[in-house]
Amino acid sequence: MPTQETVCQRKDLTEGSGKVFTVGGRSIAVFWHGGEVFALDADCPHEGGPLAEGALEGKAVTCPWHNYQFDLTTGACAPDPSLSVKRYPVGLEGESVVMVL
Repeated sequence: MPTQETVCQRKDLTEGSGKVFTVGGRSIAVFWHGGEVFALDADCPHEGGPLAEGALEGKAVTCPWHNYQFDLTTGACAPDPSLSVKRYPVGLEGESVVMVL
């Protein structure tokens, strides 16, 4: 049965950037962008780059190591369809950022 876990508070996130949190034993990159919250696996599947440090453009984050770009809404990789990151259901409950595990 799915459980809901508080990841952080809204104030812990900065518009247009990501931050890594450990949730359920997983490293998750959480982004606040355009008034929405997104959560993806923290590491790029190409060579483990830190996605939370990547630049955001539109609804995509670009890995700072080798410029692989991942869609924040699906986790899909634009330049290489064989790569993707897991996207996690996340949202706001009041000022808390919560994720369903």
